Amino acid sequence: MERAPADFSELDRVAGECIAVRVRLINRVITGLYDEALRPHGLRVSQGNILVAVAHRGEVKPAEVCRLLRIEKSTLSRDVELMKREGWLASEPPSGGRNQTIRVTPEGMKLLRRAQPAWEQAQAEAKRLIGESGVTALRQIASRLGLGRLEE
Repeated sequence: MERAPADFSELDRVAGECIAVRVRLINRVITGLYDEALRPHGLRVSQGNILVAVAHRGEVKPAEVCRLLRIEKSTLSRDVELMKREGWLASEPPSGGRNQTIRVTPEGMKLLRRAQPAWEQAQAEAKRLIGESGVTALRQIASRLGLGRLEE
């Protein structure tokens, strides 16, 4: 049985107007800026976000980090294990479990301090790309969606 050709006007509308596609593409570009800047430190922006979120709390349960950063438990678990091997994070109990908490180690804090200038460089480039009105719009959207700052 032959399929009828798709109605390209509907597909064109999705391809040209889909907010999700635009947000994902923008995310990839901006994430790439930060990842490139942080690469010399052996760090990805997603890992930096986890380190900053944990550092602001001192010691925190993984579920709280997932809630703050809106990431899946499996994603956090993989990153936490990698960062523990690198010596940037530690956990109690070390083997994990339901009551596990994680914290940034002194080595992790040193890494954040060393990487700060690279983050500043990426931040400036991201602001240049999206413009001041884009930065303002992002803050307003985040506020409207109840997406607070990492220290909240």
